[in-house]
Amino acid sequence: MSSFPPEYLQPCLFSIEQAVVVTYQKFPQLFDKEVEETYELFKDFYQQLAKGKELYEPSSTKVAKQALIEAILETLDAREEIGADESMILNDNVLAGGDYIHSLEDLYAMCFKYLIRSARFWRKEGGRTGYLKFISSQLPG
Repeated sequence: MSSFPPEYLQPCLFSIEQAVVVTYQKFPQLFDKEVEETYELFKDFYQQLAKGKELYEPSSTKVAKQALIEAILETLDAREEIGADESMILNDNVLAGGDYIHSLEDLYAMCFKYLIRSARFWRKEGGRTGYLKFISSQLPG
């Protein structure tokens, strides 16, 4: 992909994509479009939470997609438990487009925006599972 994400997003992106790789190994019938749709659900979810809305967590009736959602939620919950991303909130040295990152929800929405672009790019480059194959080759499962 031509534009790399900002360095401060990379640990969170890595964690999310690692959860995707593990899920793909368990559910090889998963394909890029489902991953993109899941990323869209999460982006919208975190954007709404950042605005103070109360929502149910994303879910799906498809087994593989629900497993993916659960894996991503577990990953983000684990990051929150250890405070992995707290240092980026309201940090003078971490500005997104010249503005502070006001909450973890804002940070996660930014991550999912980037992941959507990445998944779309690799799907167009490599077909139905181009993104999944790409991240599987880059990350340990």
